[in-house]
Amino acid sequence: MNGNAPRRYKVLTGTTEKLVLFTLWLAIALTRPQWSVQLVLLVSGIAFFKSAAGKAPNRSKSFLISLSFIVAGTIGLIVVTGHHPFDARLQFRFAGLWWGITHDSVRHAAGTALKAINAMLAVQFAIHRFSFAEALAVARFVRLPNVFLELVLLSYRYLFSVKQCANEVMTAQQQRLGYCGFRTSLRSCSLLLSSVFVKSLRFSLQNYQAMMLRGYNGAVYQPHQWIKSSTSTLALILFCAVAIICFSYIRF
Repeated sequence: MNGNAPRRYKVLTGTTEKLVLFTLWLAIALTRPQWSVQLVLLVSGIAFFKSAAGKAPNRSKSFLISLSFIVAGTIGLIVVTGHHPFDARLQFRFAGLWWGITHDSVRHAAGTALKAINAMLAVQFAIHRFSFAEALAVARFVRLPNVFLELVLLSYRYLFSVKQCANEVMTAQQQRLGYCGFRTSLRSCSLLLSSVFVKSLRFSLQNYQAMMLRGYNGAVYQPHQWIKSSTSTLALILFCAVAIICFSYIRF
């Protein structure tokens, strides 16, 4: 590759621009209660999530799990308790209290749910866009404790071995019809947990011995990567954020 050739930047490949976009996205989602701003963020987040998760369908599992918690919390915010509300759309008496759904409770619950979904989409953006090395570089940039980074790194490496062990045991059980009935499934699940626990404990001891033999001195190598960003992309991100904030002050 020619060293004198000009570099070509792609959209949202630099670490700085991804960090700035994530920070502004999360801040606007949590601080601007206007419906227009929240809807703009929602449409943008869904468009990004569809393009990112469409290449890997398994990535949508965490999004759906988080969405189920948001829906459950929204249902809890809609129902208000207390005295008999005169403007309730639906109400009933239970355990000596009036339980009802009012216009204010629906609006408050919907606004809170919209904020939570937009914040979750911002987190999904960070998960899909930041590599592990970039995440460690950002953690060092914000001055997280070194012990915390070492624990995250060891856990990250450790979980892959545990997952591989669980997949191998589960595949062997499925081939032997270990989940054909309810009782058989419970027995197979208990055997799976015990096997994974024993193998994970053995792996942790082997990992510790390997680290000590290689001269472990209390510090673990932490790979980090900070990709250079484009100035024009950063300017565009800041311009869009300022435009959205200014748009929130417009009265319709």
